[in-house]
Amino acid sequence: MNYDAWADWYDVFYSSVGVDDVEFYVELAQASGGPVLEIGCGTGRVSLPIAAAGIDVVGVDFSTAMLEKAREQATKTKGHGGAVEFVQGDMRTLALDRHFPLVIIPARTLYLALTPEEQLETLRRAAEHLAPTGALAFNLFVPDSDLISDVSEEPFSMGETIHPETGLRCLLSAVNRTDPVGQTIHSIQTVEELSDTGEVVRTVNLEVDLRYLYPSEVHVMLEQVGIVADQVFGDFDGGPLTEDSEEMVWVVRAAAP
Repeated sequence: MNYDAWADWYDVFYSSVGVDDVEFYVELAQASGGPVLEIGCGTGRVSLPIAAAGIDVVGVDFSTAMLEKAREQATKTKGHGGAVEFVQGDMRTLALDRHFPLVIIPARTLYLALTPEEQLETLRRAAEHLAPTGALAFNLFVPDSDLISDVSEEPFSMGETIHPETGLRCLLSAVNRTDPVGQTIHSIQTVEELSDTGEVVRTVNLEVDLRYLYPSEVHVMLEQVGIVADQVFGDFDGGPLTEDSEEMVWVVRAAAP
């Protein structure tokens, strides 16, 4: 997957969604007192609000282009109370010589590890960066039967937004190709940027691969890396995880020795 290709469009896609997840992670960061390690920080969508709340944060991402954008954003928002540092790294092999009271993996980033072994190792690496009483928090979408069984390859709308830099209206859509056996999805996500008169002036196709998990699988993986699931929510407001939940939000800690 070409993560660098997403650098110019990451904020466009995320500007079409709410900020419930950002607020959730900022509140956790404030409660922890910091510093916070964010794995898969992208362009700083979560790291920078954490820093703005006065909490020191280290953001790690595989993509150097994403990190360049994050550093640019940090320069524009100077004056925040917390220190922010962006580091290039792979979540599957991450080995910082530091420990944190809070480690977060927002934006369903764990799904970008494409095998059970890589997902397990990502969780293990995250756990190894926890302080003795630290917490690990992450969110994942709950696999939906309609999504998994869809073989139509028909584009579906992901909504619309305004490009944060050009100010132009953007239509977002995607085509998913699913493999229920391997639990993988190959998604081609499209941005159509429109002129003031509604004509398409630019079309960009971006690819993303992911491997989804069921809640029971996450529980098993956490146990394998010595983590206890203290809290599992069905949304960012603390609602229960039910069969109708679209999101699973985990707040977990290292098991007692």
